[in-house]
Amino acid sequence: MVEYYKKYLIQCLNCCLKQQRAPEPEQEIDWQKLYRFARQNGVETNVYLALKDTALLPPEQREKFEQAYTTALEKQACENEELERLLKQFRDGNIPYMLLKGIITRKMYPAEIMRSAADIDIFYQTGYTDRVRELFFDNGYNLKFSGISADFYQKQPYIEVEMHKQLLSPLTKIGKVFKYNPFIHGITVDGLEYTMSNEDYYLFHFCHLAQHFYDSGAGIKFFMDIAVIRDILELDEEYVSLKLKKFKLTKFHDASVKLAEYWFGGAQADETTITYEDYVLDYGAYGSGVIFDFNRTNFGKRNKYISAVFPSAERLAIRYPDVKDKKYKVPYYWIKRAVDYKGTIRQRLKTVGSYHHKDYDKIKDFYAKIGL
Repeated sequence: MVEYYKKYLIQCLNCCLKQQRAPEPEQEIDWQKLYRFARQNGVETNVYLALKDTALLPPEQREKFEQAYTTALEKQACENEELERLLKQFRDGNIPYMLLKGIITRKMYPAEIMRSAADIDIFYQTGYTDRVRELFFDNGYNLKFSGISADFYQKQPYIEVEMHKQLLSPLTKIGKVFKYNPFIHGITVDGLEYTMSNEDYYLFHFCHLAQHFYDSGAGIKFFMDIAVIRDILELDEEYVSLKLKKFKLTKFHDASVKLAEYWFGGAQADETTITYEDYVLDYGAYGSGVIFDFNRTNFGKRNKYISAVFPSAERLAIRYPDVKDKKYKVPYYWIKRAVDYKGTIRQRLKTVGSYHHKDYDKIKDFYAKIGL
């Protein structure tokens, strides 16, 4: 049974999208829990916009929401200014690029501040890697890490840029079948800035969502995006349907759209939608450690603790791409990973140890229901 404050949060998000005030709660609300849950899902700005002109928020929580809103405004202004500067340098250096994910989707919302983005996502050709790195270093960024799919750059106080070498991780099921080259299939007017068609952007959103579920799950914001994107974009439904069938995502797409329409369109919910809702509302913006471990543990085939401490070469390659072509380095990177992520590994062992076969069986059944 979903706790009422989570249901009320969905109501607040609906009101935010419609630019209306949130209604009086039908039950007593634990406002601190509401705030924490909003933070976990990266939607505290949306909740605040729905509540700010009401007298519902207690002073302590109002102050927290106001601070989060102010910080979000500052971060977004900083991101937009920095992005404009970076793209000018890309263009001056004749470096082709394509903007991705939140930085594009937020322009579809009634106001950009309604859609926070964890980072700025940009796709580029790997042949430009040396020039891209030099550009970022010259602009005061640190290379946080270089993964198999993207390089992550960071600059204080707010800016994180994910420079994608691949649109999706080749280590996930969907990453192995999603074949889209932005510089071949994309749209451009000048050979430098590329965009996707409406249909391909929509499909990419679902493939990206599927990738998150193959990893650890996904939170409310993904489904709010679905509602906004479907409302804004005109789509060739036949093309979309054929591609989803090819990607084996038809069932997942339909289940996800039903959840988005239930939350943000007033549609009725079936049994699968209720199960889907329970899972999404149980976790944060990017799922949970439980699903993360489920997707990496084969009960009966490999000891669950061994899976946590000694991941396969494929899993190691996400953070240490060198392993992909040099499998003999796996033991070295097990040691390096233990040093780099000591706290994370300790937490994973704790999480894995607290769950039983039946917990993983429940998740397996859930995945089957939504078509993954």
